[in-house]
Amino acid sequence: MLMALVLAAAVPAPADGDGAVVALVKDGDRHCVPDRSLCLEIPVTEDGAGAAELRVTSPASDAPTSIALPGFDDAGAQELWPNLIAAKGGDGAPRYLVGILGRQNAMYSGGGGSAARLHLFELGSAPGSTALGAEVLDIVWDGSLMIRACFSEQGMKDRLEACHDEYDFAATLTAAPADGGWWPALTYRAAATTFPRTSRRSEDNSAVRLKRADLVRAPDPRCSYDRVLHYNPATSRYEMDRPAPDCSDYTTP
Repeated sequence: MLMALVLAAAVPAPADGDGAVVALVKDGDRHCVPDRSLCLEIPVTEDGAGAAELRVTSPASDAPTSIALPGFDDAGAQELWPNLIAAKGGDGAPRYLVGILGRQNAMYSGGGGSAARLHLFELGSAPGSTALGAEVLDIVWDGSLMIRACFSEQGMKDRLEACHDEYDFAATLTAAPADGGWWPALTYRAAATTFPRTSRRSEDNSAVRLKRADLVRAPDPRCSYDRVLHYNPATSRYEMDRPAPDCSDYTTP
């Protein structure tokens, strides 16, 4: 029997910002809400073994419900974001947004990189079926890049044997003050760092003579920023309160 989750309410009500971001608890291969009333899993598949799917289980279900996941441009792997965005309907029933991370990996001579975008979908159910609704958010989430910077023995000496430039980017989502929206307002916080502190991905750093003081991980103020995300019912999507900077040097492998 297919599982029926009561995740959407018949009568809309404003979302409450308190407890909007629910950390999932790991339970074997699954991630569950703390009371285990809902568990999610994206089974690992071998390359070319078929489309990724989301498995949804609850104590009331006879068997997991499998939902095919959409493909994302340039993403070679899909991972479950270990949190849910929660809100309540008019009858007090929970509504959830589930997060899927679309990850892109790249390898190149002497280095490599990985980056992901976070996609939020409504996890909705109708009697007898459970499905993902439309995407409500697509946003850069993390990036970690290592690029070779030494190409000779002299280069190693000039760079004090720090022979890779490193670029890291990470984001978080937390509850923002309630704005009366159908989905809660969220604070998006991004932080970017470089190592050595003089490194710039858009420049050739191999000829730079480093000092000991340069061998630290330094924040990039331009790509370390906060934004508030509000749900816009006219577009059925989250939108930033103001544009974000271009930080593709950190988020494109």
